[in-house]
This record gives sequence, structure tokens and C-alpha cells, in this order.
Amino acid sequence: MAAPSVVTKMSKVDKKLKKKQMKFRDMLEKNEGIQISETPTKILCVHNGGLDNSVSREEISTALYTNGSLIDVIMLPKKPYSFVCYKTAEDATKSFTEYNGLEMPPDGKRKHYVILYLSYVNKVPSDILPCKDLPPGLIVLENFVSEAEENQLISSLHWQNDNQLKYREVMHYGYEFRYDINDVDADDPLPQSIPVECNEILQKALQTGYVKHLPDQLTVNKYVQGQGIPPHVDTPSAFEDGIMSLSLLSQIVMEFSHPEGQQISVLLPRRSLFIMTRESRYLWSHGITPRKSDIITTADGLDLVMRETRVSFTFRKMIHPKDRIGRTIPFQTSDLSIMLPKCQTDAEKLENSHVQQVYEEIADHFSGTRHTPWPKISQFIKDMPAGSLMADIGCGNGKYLGLNQSVYEVGSDRSVNLSEICHQRSHEVYVGDVLHIPLRSCSFDFCICIAVIHHMSTQERREAAIIELLRILRSGGKLLIYVWAMEQERHKIKSKYLKESKLHNTDKDHSLNSHVNCSDQLKSGASASKENLNRSDSQFINQKSENDSNCELTCDSQSNKKDSLDGSDRKGTDGTIGSQADNKTNCCLTVHKNRTYFQQQDVLVPWERKDQDNNTTSFHRYYHVFKEGELEEMCCRISGCRVLEKYYDQGNWAVIVQKQ
Repeated sequence: MAAPSVVTKMSKVDKKLKKKQMKFRDMLEKNEGIQISETPTKILCVHNGGLDNSVSREEISTALYTNGSLIDVIMLPKKPYSFVCYKTAEDATKSFTEYNGLEMPPDGKRKHYVILYLSYVNKVPSDILPCKDLPPGLIVLENFVSEAEENQLISSLHWQNDNQLKYREVMHYGYEFRYDINDVDADDPLPQSIPVECNEILQKALQTGYVKHLPDQLTVNKYVQGQGIPPHVDTPSAFEDGIMSLSLLSQIVMEFSHPEGQQISVLLPRRSLFIMTRESRYLWSHGITPRKSDIITTADGLDLVMRETRVSFTFRKMIHPKDRIGRTIPFQTSDLSIMLPKCQTDAEKLENSHVQQVYEEIADHFSGTRHTPWPKISQFIKDMPAGSLMADIGCGNGKYLGLNQSVYEVGSDRSVNLSEICHQRSHEVYVGDVLHIPLRSCSFDFCICIAVIHHMSTQERREAAIIELLRILRSGGKLLIYVWAMEQERHKIKSKYLKESKLHNTDKDHSLNSHVNCSDQLKSGASASKENLNRSDSQFINQKSENDSNCELTCDSQSNKKDSLDGSDRKGTDGTIGSQADNKTNCCLTVHKNRTYFQQQDVLVPWERKDQDNNTTSFHRYYHVFKEGELEEMCCRISGCRVLEKYYDQGNWAVIVQKQ
């Protein structure tokens, strides 16, 4: 008689762990393109252990360290997962066995526990995995130089102490690229021209037919392991088509991003030459994510390649300023512009690229200009009875939290980095979306939503946000909403933004060219280079940032006025622009010029940030500015919503509504 088989019964803890693991697995495979492996691999996916969960790279490295076998931790912006790479599959197995289900306690920035769920993977998102498909116009020529030529080029370099930038070392030949003006000075050539060691290589490049002009400017960058460069587009007006770059000493994965959200990672082998022409030159941004390794595909599956010190030679042909006048930049036409969304998916992409990602990038700088609460909002909070429960949805850096010590309050913000600033200030804040508030229905007495709704890119999403805010209020609860107003001049009195404008021209003088099509200026998405994004010469608009700590509500977005094409001034008595205020027939978003009147309701507003090296980064945020009565009418259309009060406050429309 055969012996009975032994069945190991799973404990309740193991069952719960397995259930959670399968839930995360299904979600990642369906939404993120991650393929889970049933057999051990060298790469583990850490569910619930990403930047979107306020978990840092250092925490993951420390928690999953296994006898020195952990090679790298790869994290993606705004993702709740990360990838941990080991030397061997055996090392990954040991880590999986020991740490799957690990509970990480709160730290200084994160005030909640996080449980890590691990899985082996054999496919990672396309954002980090090199793709065989290239952006249109991009050419990659492998083994373009020999090892001897590589050594000769490296030997020709003489690095100095003053070559160090924040993220890498750099040298210029022919003309210096000046990061303060985002251009070269054509009248001030450098004494050192392009090294003679490059002559044969440049002639060889011309013979390919992809490059039509002999370069006269060279930038040499040196990246050590872990360094990169933010996404950017080389100044469209300053250089000819056909920018080429040699990768020496090490391979690298470079990310290319289309303004509409498409991303392609490209493997640049050692000693290869890549040439950016047409769309890849003018439309797609390119950058290198700072990390110590890259995941690539091999015949045996996924593998990890460690980065080493890499030197790039980037060759350009300057366009003299006198030759730029009247010159048309390729692929800068309206059909390639950022358009108003036509569906839910388009709306999510636009808000992700030009709202959420931007605030992640500018969080520290943004918070530094947000410190003084506005009086009317403060009074609304201070008038709340003791013991009230208040929610601040879209709390930013938390400047409206803690104003009334007698109420219980909770805040939320879509930005992980702004939420972390709130945590540092001991505020109870979570990362959340105004369209999906994870709070109990009918539970709050008061709610405030300041400078949030105007970032929703469709009327349906704006109304849905208000409905969601009302859902969490009890019957009789009150909601205060602020949005940016289209009317920046009311009763012949200009808003503080316009009053403090540093432009000395009259409205007509400066408004005639007060905006340009976004395709002229916005080709690198939200995450921009501190050195290269939004470069322009004198024929384009000089968008000067005038961030003002006293103008809190509208996120330092300024408004724009434009004369009609026939020269007549169509500005209404309240600062709108007649029929141009209606965006129904204008589907192309324009880049708004700071400190001027609005030209249309849906705009992209620049935010400019300078670092310690005086390098400027320009970001563009989407706004729908509200006309008088629009916010009130929207609230009145919602069932169970009663408007108690409406008012205008320094360039913003506000309503106080009550849930019936």
C-alpha cells in the first residue's frame, strides 16, 4: 500500500502574502508591461517599493543587501515599484527567500509602514529597456571609430579644474556653449578649435550623407558611473540639422521622449556614432537617467551591464544669428503641437506630462516661494468650529495646514516630493489624486481645494473633481475652491501679477508677440535639462520667470494679452480677449508669456528655475483659466451642491459651496 502523500498547509500569513503578491503581479503585467518569471532570474521586481510610495533607493539597497551581491537598484519616477539586480540568479533567490514580505518601518520622510513583495522578472518596462525601433531621423552607426582612434581622441583631451559642472565635466571647442543664454556667442570664438584628431572622423561622417554641414562647435562631456543628463532638445535655432555624438570608453542607454508621451530607450554601444536629424533632432528630447547600470536584452534573457566612465564628443554646426532671421525651423508646425485632449487617455497623458511630472521636478523651488497663507483662505480655516474635521486636497507644501490648532486635518497632494516636504513639517499628508480620494464618504466637515481644479484638462474632469470633493463631505459640510482667473484686470484694477510686471512696454507693444506656438518652445516634455531645454535666440520670445513669493495661488503663472490680427485692441473691460477667450475652436495649446494678459483659456505656463551654476531650466505647466461665472455655473450643475458665496481674490475666482 502506497504511503499517503504529505500536503504542506500554508499558514494564514503565507496565504495573505501570496494573495498580495499575485495582486501586484497581475497589476504590473497588465498596466506596466512587466513580465513575471516563475523561475529565478538575476532581477527582482519590488512591488510596493518605489518612489511613488515614498521609498528611497537607499532604503531598498539597505533592506535587500545580500552578502555584497546586490549590484544596483533601478527606480522610475512616479512608479510604486523598483528593480533590484544581483550578480547571479542564486543571489536573487536568497534575497527573495529572505526578504519577500519584509515590513519596512517608517523613516524620517515616510510615516507609514511599507511591505515589500518580490517577484522574479524576465521583462521590464520599455522606459528602461533598449528598443530596436529608433525615433524617426535617428541614426546609430556602430564601431564608427576604431580602438586606436578612440585612444587618440581621449589622449587629446586635457581636463582642467574649471571644467566641472554639477553633473559632469565638460569642455568646449570652436565656440563655447553658454548656459546662461542657452546659445553660443558667434562673435567670441574660442582660441581652441576642434582638435585635428577629429578631422578624419568628421570627413567620414560627411561621407555617410546623413550630415550636410562640417561642424564648427564641439562639446566634450565626461560622465562617471551614476551620472547622467536631464532630457533636453539642443537649441533648434542655434544649430543646423544633423547633430552627431561619439560614445567613447563605455556604452550607454539614452532615453528619447516625444512631446505626446512616447518614450524610446536606445542603446549606444561603445565607439558608436549617433546622428540626430529631422524629428529626432527638433521634436524628441533626449537624456540619460543617472544610474550605475543598464538592463539590456541578451539571447539568455535580461542582463545587467554596469556603466563605466563615458566620454562623448558632440559635434554641431552653428547658425549665425544674422542667418536665423526669417528661418523656418523644421517640424515646428501646428500639427505637431501639444493639443487639447480629445479623450480621457489624452487628458491623463497631458496632465501627467505637464502637471504632475513638472511639480515633481520643481517641488523644492516651488515650495520656497509658497510660505505666506492668503488672508481669505486663512480666515475660512480659522472660522471652523473646534473639533471639526478638515481635508486639504492639493495641499502643496502644506502652508494651509496647522493654521487652526483646534481642528483635525489631513492633507493630500499628487506630488510625492511636495508630500515629503509636508511630512518634514510634521503634517499628516498622503499622496493622492483629486479624482480618486481614498477617504470615507460623508466624513469631513470642511474641505479646501486651492489651485488644483484649473490643472484638469477637460470640463468632465473638472466637474468630476468637484463631485469627488463633495463626496467626502458630510451633509451641510462646506468646500472652498480657488482657481486661476482669466480676468487679470477687474473694474480697471490690475491684479498684483500685472502690477508687478517688469515689462515697461505698453500692453499693445508687448502683447503683439506675447505668445508662440508651443511647438516652437516645448519639445522636451516636462522633465527638462538645466542647460538645454527651451533655448531660444533673439527672434523668439524671451520668457523671463518672475516668481513671486507674495503671489501664491496661481503657481507663479502669469497671464497674456494679444492684439487682434487687424491691430485693434479686443481686450474687454475685465481683461479678456473677446471671442479669443473661448477655446472651442482653438485646439492648440500656446506657451503663455509671464506677467501679461491671457489670450486663451487653455495654456502652458512657464516656470523657470536657476541652479547654483546659474543654469536655467524651463518647465511648462498646463492650466485652464476660468472666466467669470464659469466655476459657479459648474458647481450649480452638480446635484446636491449649493453655492453659498463667490468672489474674486487677486486674479483668482473662488466659491464656497455646501453639500445638501
